[in-house]
Amino acid sequence: MKLSENWLRQWTNPDWNSNELAEAFSLAGLEVDSVEPVAGRFTDVVVGHVLSVEKHPDADKLNVTQVDVGASEPLQIVCGAKNVVVGMKACCAKVGAVLPGDFTIKKAKLRGVPSNGMLCSSKELGLPDDGVDGLLLLADDAPIGMDLRTYLDLNDHTIEVDLTPNRADCFSVLGLARDLHAISGAQFNIPFQEAAVITGNACSISVAVQDESACPTYLGCLVSDYNPNAKTPLWMQQRLQRSGVRPLSLIVDITNYVLLELGQPMHAFDADKLQGSVQVRYAKAGEILLTLDEKTVVLKADTLVIADDSGPIALAGVMGGLATAVSDSTRRVFFECAHFAPAAITGKARQYGLHTDSSMRFERGVDPLLPSRALNRALALLQEIAGGEVSQIVRCHSPESLPERSPLLLQRRSLLDKLGVRVADAQVEAIFTRLGFTWQATDEGWQMQPPSYRFDMQIEMDLVEEVGRIFGYNNLPEDPVMAPIALCELPESEQALMALKNALVQRGYNEVVTYSFVEEKKQQALVPDLPHVLLQNPISEEMKAMRTTLFPGLLNTIAYNQNRQQPRVRIFESGLVFYRNDQDPTGATQVPMIGGAIVGPVAASGWDEQSRQADFYDLKGDVETLLRMSHQLGKIRFTVCQHPALHPGQSAALIQNGKEVGLIGQLHPQLLKTYGVSGQIYLFQIRQDALMTMDIPSAQAISKYPEVQRDLAFVLDQAIPVQALLDAIAIPSPILRSVDIFDVYRGQGIAPDQKSVALTLKLQHQERTLEDAEVETLVEQILQAAKTAVNAVLR
Repeated sequence: MKLSENWLRQWTNPDWNSNELAEAFSLAGLEVDSVEPVAGRFTDVVVGHVLSVEKHPDADKLNVTQVDVGASEPLQIVCGAKNVVVGMKACCAKVGAVLPGDFTIKKAKLRGVPSNGMLCSSKELGLPDDGVDGLLLLADDAPIGMDLRTYLDLNDHTIEVDLTPNRADCFSVLGLARDLHAISGAQFNIPFQEAAVITGNACSISVAVQDESACPTYLGCLVSDYNPNAKTPLWMQQRLQRSGVRPLSLIVDITNYVLLELGQPMHAFDADKLQGSVQVRYAKAGEILLTLDEKTVVLKADTLVIADDSGPIALAGVMGGLATAVSDSTRRVFFECAHFAPAAITGKARQYGLHTDSSMRFERGVDPLLPSRALNRALALLQEIAGGEVSQIVRCHSPESLPERSPLLLQRRSLLDKLGVRVADAQVEAIFTRLGFTWQATDEGWQMQPPSYRFDMQIEMDLVEEVGRIFGYNNLPEDPVMAPIALCELPESEQALMALKNALVQRGYNEVVTYSFVEEKKQQALVPDLPHVLLQNPISEEMKAMRTTLFPGLLNTIAYNQNRQQPRVRIFESGLVFYRNDQDPTGATQVPMIGGAIVGPVAASGWDEQSRQADFYDLKGDVETLLRMSHQLGKIRFTVCQHPALHPGQSAALIQNGKEVGLIGQLHPQLLKTYGVSGQIYLFQIRQDALMTMDIPSAQAISKYPEVQRDLAFVLDQAIPVQALLDAIAIPSPILRSVDIFDVYRGQGIAPDQKSVALTLKLQHQERTLEDAEVETLVEQILQAAKTAVNAVLR
């Protein structure tokens, strides 16, 4: 919520400066993001009236002007602006004026012509860009000689408050003023006269509400014979602009002004474009509406709309339709002011790719008693500015369908227990009185009745929170927390996820946290066959699917870094992936995963070593580190696989007990463009449950007898994986300690379709020295097993 500080102070004006006011809001739970002056610092700039404009005798692009600033004599000012004309009102900095940047205006001569001041643009005064190439234009009725800061009310600040979703009541100047009044105790004023507008004849447009639970209140009113040429007054334009709203036309500006001032969304229809009666109903599936932002939406049957006899003319609580929008040619206006139930509006804007101030407020909840007050305010503003005849108000009202605020019991004991301080009864009562609650004292505390606009008051703790934030969290005692802390022991057979993360960090990785929501098409390019979950109300089209793999988030992070000239990326993430499961009550199965990705040089380049690009085996080594930590290195096998996300020649599945628990490989080259990445990217992901168990270590004596080593080189077909050879020679034997690969050779002396794999066998007995015969016997068994299993022969 963004607003003008001066506007807020018209409602309640505590004796605080701007920073103190912002700090008070923040300490009360309404975090202030920024406090910015509406204009740069300048002095002695006044409203000037250009009396004459003549060409500079010695410069084609300069003009010599005479400017009336309310003094006895006009000022001669040399000006280079293209839009300077006789009769205009402009901003004139007199001699001695100081502009933003500490630029002082002095008497000067420009090409020999004296200049006694400066005509200014919005940029030169530190004002928001007005879109005009040249001088800042002022209204024709601007008082000549008036200080510009006073005329444009520039001694003001814009305050931006970051509101939490539960504080829907503060999405208005009125709401923030109520809270400021409660926090500060300053007097609360309504800065305008609240009175029912005098109405005339009955409204010629009838209204019908189909579902009163979705729309308990709908008010309509017809205004005619107003001045269509009336302009939005300067004070209203300023307040709208300082609230982040662009002024458009008087009718639209009034509805936006009431929205910001009171928090009630409204809409204005061109009455002459309406056909028949106005109906509040649910759309018929397939009906089409062209919205104000010229977006065509195909409506669903669960969407509440405003319609006339021709069909839908607005999305209820979201946005109006272009066909009935007011314009410069509008002569009769039908004002709509309604209360829509949050359940009927929630998610509808996102469903159609829209986001509006109205939908944001209705989704969170708007005061159900506000429509009549807001409509009267809008009509009063229109009559004050442009006149007009107002019809009687058409009312469709269902009191039984309005939300009810149940009374809540606040106990003194609860305040003491939760806040740690005894707050005086009179202070508690004063706080809730200023907040608009009605209350009745009881023996235990108070029976509190929340006001209609406080949707967030549901339980007693909500009342305790109100006392705490208005009393002041900084006024609560700082007592040490005395609570028993039980440290849970991690069984020795379980692996800690944090230990795995630390291992990756020590190997040069950085942890990332990415969204669980991903773009459906991009994810399907990676895993087209996995059933995925689609969100009914996604944040955006790019975040409509729940991820079935960690790869999209990792690839998006790599793209982000590569776009910022970071060629070397080593990242990992732990999190959930989601698979659609129609048998599960939630509709999805969640699986914890840990995954990572590398691209670029293995190490940062240095003067003492040559850079090398990371490859499959670098990533495989990192994955083996995780497996080794969990004692799974010998239990989980790397098996060649074909996966749509991975390069067919550099990919492997991790198999544990015959079940696939992970993937590793190079990103398929065809997917580089899809994700906007470059280079050879290697990825892995493993189910966390495959790494969370460890073998309990058992002590074993070290043999004191000598070790025997035998090197064997096998020749086998190129297509046979080395793992198959290792599996073949894994003969159960009490003397075979380990088998290690030390060379893989292809080339001269080896057939093109074959390879040579050299292994080192380490043999040792626990209780005696080995004999040559038993060593040779074991070697023969290994040679025979290799021949039988994979047709490998000794080289």
